[in-house]
Amino acid sequence: MTQVFDGNFSEGCQRMLHAIGHGREAEAIATFRQGSFRPEPIEHKAFIQMLIDIKAYELASCVALAVYNEDKNTLDNITCAARSEIYCQRPDHAIKIASDGTTLLGPTPALHLIVGLAMMSVGSLDNAGSAIQAALQMKAEPIGLAYLGEVLRLMGRTSDAIACHEKCVGAGCTDAEAYLLAGNAYYDADQIDTALTHYEKAVLLKRHYVDAHDTLNKALWEHGKHTNFLKSFDLAIEKLPTLLILRLRQAYFRILAGKLDDAAAQLNYCLDTFGPNARVYAELAGVKKQLNKDFDTLPLYAQAYELDAADANMLKAYGRNLIGAQQYERAAEILAECKAIDSADQECLAFLSAANTHVKPEDAARVNDYDGLVQAFEPRPPAEYASLQNFNAALLSALQPYHRSEAAPLDQTLVRGTQTHGMLFNNNSKEIKQLESMLRECIKDYIAHLQKVGPVEIKNRISDSFEFSGAWSVQLSEGGYHLDHVHSAGWISSVYYVEVPDELNDETHEGWLKFGDMHFDPNNTGPHRFVKPIPGRLVLFPSYMLHGTVPIQKGKRRTTVAFDVVPN
Repeated sequence: MTQVFDGNFSEGCQRMLHAIGHGREAEAIATFRQGSFRPEPIEHKAFIQMLIDIKAYELASCVALAVYNEDKNTLDNITCAARSEIYCQRPDHAIKIASDGTTLLGPTPALHLIVGLAMMSVGSLDNAGSAIQAALQMKAEPIGLAYLGEVLRLMGRTSDAIACHEKCVGAGCTDAEAYLLAGNAYYDADQIDTALTHYEKAVLLKRHYVDAHDTLNKALWEHGKHTNFLKSFDLAIEKLPTLLILRLRQAYFRILAGKLDDAAAQLNYCLDTFGPNARVYAELAGVKKQLNKDFDTLPLYAQAYELDAADANMLKAYGRNLIGAQQYERAAEILAECKAIDSADQECLAFLSAANTHVKPEDAARVNDYDGLVQAFEPRPPAEYASLQNFNAALLSALQPYHRSEAAPLDQTLVRGTQTHGMLFNNNSKEIKQLESMLRECIKDYIAHLQKVGPVEIKNRISDSFEFSGAWSVQLSEGGYHLDHVHSAGWISSVYYVEVPDELNDETHEGWLKFGDMHFDPNNTGPHRFVKPIPGRLVLFPSYMLHGTVPIQKGKRRTTVAFDVVPN
């Protein structure tokens, strides 16, 4: 047995991990499907968990399902298959696997935990909590307490969540995931230093734990602790030099932090050390373009495309850069390939319509009907408030404590401002709950409007109900604004104006919401529509619609609530 990453595995697992370590997941999946390799029973669970930790979700699912289909009577096979499906965003399949396992083996705490995790992944928190509590009553492993703590945190019950995590540690749990989840609870409780200590513990326990590295470094950046920013990656790479994803994630954070020369050097090192790789080529193309606006990215994207034509993120970046090179027909072809992979990919729809502005203008106008699809509403305030103005004053007071970071999130479009963390509508604040109820009524009216005027890209997804996939509050200040973007996790997106500066320059559209400013297109004619920010105004629009804000001047503050809606 040879040490690979943080564990000991047989030769077959080593080969898989070597391929994954070098960024060749598609190759590893193809090799696995063609061969007779199976993990040894003693290593199977640890191997699948390691693949999940390094975000090789599809390979984890491929291996776990193959083993499960050969023997559906083994608890580890059942739980590994179901767990991998959760990470591949197939919670219904995970629940079915767990249900079938319960039929075969009878109720077990491990299977109750799987159901709880699947329910939590789709935001069904009450059901998730019930399943996890049932597992704990059956003497589940201590990690179950961490999962219950995460459910409670998502419900806004931060104190109860922390108590759960303390019980988890007291029960002897030393799982890195438990420390990551505990860190999230302490973060929500505004105990930032304690949260950071838990995140650091998670990466010490598992050097290859990518989610823990990401969470730690985001928190360090947002709270001005730049001295330790990215150091966890340095230490992990020193211990695990053959794991490409650690270098890629560090390069990604360097790009977000504006450390472009360091990122370019790291990506070039990856090519020299690990060989040709689609993700590296695509990232390097983006960095070089930022360093030199005249750099021709297309040869690098062409190399990435040749290596992996099924990588949706690469296809979107390639299509966008083809638009930038005014190769509109080729851009439309590439983006149509991306749409065939996932017809609901919001970024793909945005870039495809941008290409079609020149290739199929009638189709682009159909998708981006700015007048018909961007709608403004005035929600009705709760009966106890005399006006929306009075309600917004109370809502602003409720939101203010959650704007606790010192800088905008690294991986968001916000420039100069703060954004709340987590699902805002899981908060127990009365005013925030009241806002959610107010918004739901407007969303119902908007969906009825979409039934009449929406393009098929929207209509095809309309169902009998909807749910929020995310909700947050943003405060812009000191010349803050949003870069033009789309909401990849949404279907319907929004902005609700809570607080707007008294004096905005309407002639320059200061602070206004703008749509269709396709700045990556040399022949851009946008923005195509502006919407004025007014306190109490709710604006709803398709998530694929490119939008941003005109900067507000220094010394002025704007507070909003935004959310994404998906069919349920």
